[in-house]
Amino acid sequence: MNLAQDCLENAAVRIPNRPAVIDYETAETLTYSELNKKVNRLANALVSLGVKKGDRVAVYLPNIPQYVMSVLAIMKVGAIYVPFNIMNKKLEIEYGANHCGARVLIGSTEQTLENVIPIWDELTALEKIVLVEDVPDDQKSDKVFDFDDLLADNSDEFTALEMDPEDAVSILYTSGTTGRPKGAVATHRNWYELSMISAYQVVPMTDEDKVICGYPFFHVALVIAVLPTLFVGAAVVTIRRFMPDVALDAISKFGGTHFMGAPTMWSYLIDEYDNNSDKYDVSTLWQAQSAGAALPAETCTRIEETFGVGIVECYGATECSSTVTHSRFGHPTPGSAGWPTPEWEIKVIDDDGNILPNGEIGELCCKGPGVVKEYWADPEMTAARLKDGWWHSGDLAYIDGGSATDGQLYLVDRKDDMVVCGGYNIYPLEVENFITQHPKVLQAIVVGISDEVKGQIPKAFIVFEQGETATAEELEEFCREIMAAYKVPRAFEFVNLADLPATASGKVLKRELRRLEEEKMNA
Repeated sequence: MNLAQDCLENAAVRIPNRPAVIDYETAETLTYSELNKKVNRLANALVSLGVKKGDRVAVYLPNIPQYVMSVLAIMKVGAIYVPFNIMNKKLEIEYGANHCGARVLIGSTEQTLENVIPIWDELTALEKIVLVEDVPDDQKSDKVFDFDDLLADNSDEFTALEMDPEDAVSILYTSGTTGRPKGAVATHRNWYELSMISAYQVVPMTDEDKVICGYPFFHVALVIAVLPTLFVGAAVVTIRRFMPDVALDAISKFGGTHFMGAPTMWSYLIDEYDNNSDKYDVSTLWQAQSAGAALPAETCTRIEETFGVGIVECYGATECSSTVTHSRFGHPTPGSAGWPTPEWEIKVIDDDGNILPNGEIGELCCKGPGVVKEYWADPEMTAARLKDGWWHSGDLAYIDGGSATDGQLYLVDRKDDMVVCGGYNIYPLEVENFITQHPKVLQAIVVGISDEVKGQIPKAFIVFEQGETATAEELEEFCREIMAAYKVPRAFEFVNLADLPATASGKVLKRELRRLEEEKMNA
């Protein structure tokens, strides 16, 4: 097998003239036949650069058509795809490139000239670089190549290399919430299974659909938003970077049917649409997907009401190759991450590894076709987190109303995010969900900050609905009416969405908020 066969070659034969990739910025459309030929040219180019089966090839690009081409070409030649966050700088690039031993890097010209070439001597395995877009002639050499030149100089005939299903297809680095990022190694089987399940079960689509992805492609969301789209023969509409006006304009101009994005992205979209609805036509949009963080119940309701869509909320992880549980389309369950996806099991355990009964909070563990093979060059982490086919998530959760295969999942929080206030355990996600029920609140983020008496106290960062405002006293009174007193935030800070530190995938970095608060307290 080879994932590129299933996600491109088959469609290039079956529906050669249907659109495969549409670039928002240029409106250029590549049909499946055209995309396959470009990918074949790039695959031949990679072989000419010395890339062999099992070699690691890094991709350091924004969400552009060349990203899709690069991933598929790397798959075709049997190499291992290693994405780098386009926001990464020199030290992050150095760590990732050296840790995985990347031999070739395909990168955006601007970012690569700034963050890769100056440290090339420190990159122990990197031999060749391919620059994408606006490549100066004086940068080309026998080690640095122009992406477009390589396409022009190579044949458009190439058949994907036959791979063992257990061969590695990717190394995705986790977000590194604790220590150094870890490289999760997924196989061709992992991504094939999850792409198929996503396309036909999680976010169903047909070859008439056009899918817009707010997540960055370097994220595991590639497996739910891009590969399934190609798997069924639908079209991917690329936007370089999520901006709410750009995403809504892309839906309007190209008849977008699906939008996939993190809860914060959906909050941005609601805010933009509420203020400028006359600028956009979202009548073609029929499916919404959210993942990357828990979706507040109120936000879920607002999405459906604002855009007239059905929404699917997903729980998943890099180590699971995307989706583990999801709500069913047309049957939202606000506040829950849904039920296990077909072929998946979940369980909740205590600190001793014992399975807890329904309703009790413990660590969530997941088992299914997407659980990765290992952590790259890290046997200790592999042994600690991957046990007998179960991935130990570090997320606190409980199961309601079913078994390991049909129970409904409720996420409580990350173990690391739990606030211990005067001996009471406070789960920020629960408090956030309570606060967002206030009609003036669009989003709430709760973190624990140090306190001499109680150890920690909860603080809430509040984003208001457009044009709304409230006092801290008003919000505190509201909270005291709907939750136990010990859970009520002791402090409120009013912010804009843009003020919240977040990953490129839209997940708010609570650890960074905590760090900033500690700095203020110690100043």
